[in-house]
Amino acid sequence: MRLRLLGSLELEGVRFTRPKPLLLLAYLALEGSRERRFLAELFWPEAKRPLGSLSVALTQLNKAHPGAVRTHGRRLYTPLPTDVDELIDAVARGEWARAVRLYGGTFAEGLDLRLGHELEEWVFQMRERVAVWAARAHLELGHQALHRGAFDRARKHAEAAYVLERAWGLSDPATVVELLRKSGSPLLDDFVREHGRAEPVPCRVPRPVTRHLGRREELEAIERLLVREGQRWVTLVGMAGVGKTRTAIEAARRFCRRRYFADGVVWVELDADADADLPARIAEALKLAPDPRRLGWEDLAARIDRRSVCIVLDGIERFHAQGGELARLVVRCPGLHLLATSRVRLGAAAERCLYLDGLSVDPEASGEPPPAVALFLERARRVHAELVEGTAAVEELCQVWQGHPLAIELAASWADLFPAEELARRFSPPNLPRPRNGESDLETLLEEAYEQLPSAAQRVFPGLGVFEGGFDVEAATDVLGADIDTLAVLSDRALIWARNGRLGLHPLLRQLALRRLAQRPGEEAEAHAAHARHYLDRLLRHVQGLNRGDEPTLALMRKDHANLRAAWERAATLGWHDRLAPLAEPLLRFFDRQGRFEEGRRWFEAVLARAGDGGLRAPFALAAAWLWIRLGDLGAAERLMESVAVGPDPVPNARLEQNRGMLAYRRGDFAAAAEHWRRAAALAREGADPWARTAVLQNRAIAVFSMGDHEAARRLFLEALAVQEAHRHEADMAKTYNNLGNLLRVMGRSGEAERMLNQGLRRARRLGLGQIEPFLLYNLGQLALASGRYADALGRFEAALEGSRHSRERVLEASCQINLGLTSAHLQRWVEAERHLRQGLAAAWKVGEAAEVARGLVVWARLEQAQGDPRRACRLLRTALELPELRAHNRREAESLLEAFDPGACLGAPYRSVSEALEDLGVVAPA
Repeated sequence: MRLRLLGSLELEGVRFTRPKPLLLLAYLALEGSRERRFLAELFWPEAKRPLGSLSVALTQLNKAHPGAVRTHGRRLYTPLPTDVDELIDAVARGEWARAVRLYGGTFAEGLDLRLGHELEEWVFQMRERVAVWAARAHLELGHQALHRGAFDRARKHAEAAYVLERAWGLSDPATVVELLRKSGSPLLDDFVREHGRAEPVPCRVPRPVTRHLGRREELEAIERLLVREGQRWVTLVGMAGVGKTRTAIEAARRFCRRRYFADGVVWVELDADADADLPARIAEALKLAPDPRRLGWEDLAARIDRRSVCIVLDGIERFHAQGGELARLVVRCPGLHLLATSRVRLGAAAERCLYLDGLSVDPEASGEPPPAVALFLERARRVHAELVEGTAAVEELCQVWQGHPLAIELAASWADLFPAEELARRFSPPNLPRPRNGESDLETLLEEAYEQLPSAAQRVFPGLGVFEGGFDVEAATDVLGADIDTLAVLSDRALIWARNGRLGLHPLLRQLALRRLAQRPGEEAEAHAAHARHYLDRLLRHVQGLNRGDEPTLALMRKDHANLRAAWERAATLGWHDRLAPLAEPLLRFFDRQGRFEEGRRWFEAVLARAGDGGLRAPFALAAAWLWIRLGDLGAAERLMESVAVGPDPVPNARLEQNRGMLAYRRGDFAAAAEHWRRAAALAREGADPWARTAVLQNRAIAVFSMGDHEAARRLFLEALAVQEAHRHEADMAKTYNNLGNLLRVMGRSGEAERMLNQGLRRARRLGLGQIEPFLLYNLGQLALASGRYADALGRFEAALEGSRHSRERVLEASCQINLGLTSAHLQRWVEAERHLRQGLAAAWKVGEAAEVARGLVVWARLEQAQGDPRRACRLLRTALELPELRAHNRREAESLLEAFDPGACLGAPYRSVSEALEDLGVVAPA
């Protein structure tokens, strides 16, 4: 139920028309909870008993809709949404068409009450506010229509904005003028008569030779700060070549077009002479009357006085020392606005800094290339007009340099000599794009910025190159001895970025730092070693979190992933295997839960490549072997396990038995798998490792489940769940909920199964367990399939398939394809069913998942039965029943299907082998 306030005042779906109680409801919905006495005196200021009048209104409301108004102590509130809330949301999201649809008319239209002054003022303000929001939506849609050449639609929106302007007044009449003129509206003359001249304001801003690309968010932020939020000095701060000047030009020209400043916009380009007379330069640009005396700041302020003008100061960092005078000038002149560009934050009290990064490497609008790619293509076509758009190499190049405009332009200038792929290779770190034909030398600009640093910052900056991705103050202090003041200097000069407590370097600046660090060989080695020590110590402090999979540890792995990987590889290179060994099993649990099998394998094999044949190989080899099994390469896993020499330590022995059990399970030998996992459980108890213990309990339960002993499997899962709850193993609990839910599904306890699976899904999503979530979705799909909810099942299996591909869970991917085939068969989509089954059987065969291949044959038999081919269906069922890998519940299903056939129609012998069966089905089975 919703409270409708635009164009009416009503509670949708309820026949209740009393205006004052409805207005009370509107007030609570929009303003939030209020005390009873305040509301009583606001709405019934002249009543003898205002609280009594309030009580009557509340009774009427709650009778019309129980729960419309609720109490919290002495305060009242309503949970009801309103169409005004939806309008605010649409405007905040930039969903202008939705905003226009929502604006059904004046706020509380038709309200005819005698209200107190304060309440009447509130209603008027709300009417004005929503009208301004609607007008803004019409203006934005009008500009979009003009851009597309849809002049009739632009005219419609312009005239709608004009109507609102006449009724309420707008802060942006220049935009209405522009839309009315460009769309050819006959209302332009009326508007000009009412608002005076409509000519453009003075605009002394450079006209660029190329079109502006990207920076939509930055331009909107500049406009919002300087025009709408009352900030009168904004400085664009960024490293050399990042596009500060070009962005300032575009912002200034936008100000001119929209006539925000009655006396115009003026551009002041500042050269390298820091001793130049800045007041005189500004006065000259403003074309103020000449004065024989040297013009000081007081004289300049007096000349500007109350002029409504925006001055753009390009390159203000050269006048850093005069920041205080500029701030006083802004205070003295109430109509003056400053937009500055600088490589350095000036630090004046009146200054608001907006830091510029590179151009976006993501599209700003559908169907358009990312701004960084568009810049490359436009610049490259100056030297190579036939350049083909959208190559992956161009996108890669733009991403490598994080959209830095000058780096992209310099690389693109070589497009006539090298194809895009060669440019991406030639101009990727550490090779900077080189200038051509006398263009700006990027390396010189960066070196110049470094040379201008104070000595303390020059000492720290090169060492920052050892960090990959972002870092924090603690890391910079521990690794390099950097103090907060030095980091602040680097941030103020845009040589490091700082966001939400994280710091970092643009790739161009990182290359400069690494070049400088390489000139100090002793310091370089120590910086890399200190970096490795710091991040390994962080990992060691989070061992228990890695085991549990808790959110603080996941946040660490997300934020510092690149640094942790670099520290691990550096430690492996330095031979610190004894420091890495305690992290092997916890990290394996992290990679396994997150489904990052390939990445984890690379981490462990980086150590194995340098570990020799000593006993320290065991934890890394066993961890890598487990991940190879998860990736479906059982041979690679077996070779690694054979290379391991284990001793009396129960921890690696438990991992070895875990791996052997998984190998046996994948090959369909469930009894052997259960035995290996029984031994692993005993070793886990001996090693007092609760995580290993719960893992083997789960695996034993899966093996017992596959052999058909459901009750024993349930007890093992519950035992694992009890240990996990006792030790707060939240991530592992999600996995157990999945396994237990699947078991309960097979046992026919669908209600319990669904509760378990949904509980696991909520936990997995809360913890970001991308590897476990697809399994939960798959089993929920199984439930939907069993209950005949085929559309729901398709959605679940498709989501699980996408997740399994993302996490490279090859076995689950095969299972999803097989179940999508089964679901499609139920929906009689025979072509889709066969396609999914072929893909699923091929995938299962490729990874050696014999049990899933056997199940796929049973599913295909169902398909043949439904299509009226009992002969092939019988052959497939008999072939599957001869396979020892067929799980017990799938075996019972196959036997039941076979018994249902007419004996006379089921005379065919089974296939001689699985390969023959797959070949007959048209499955391309890899060797």
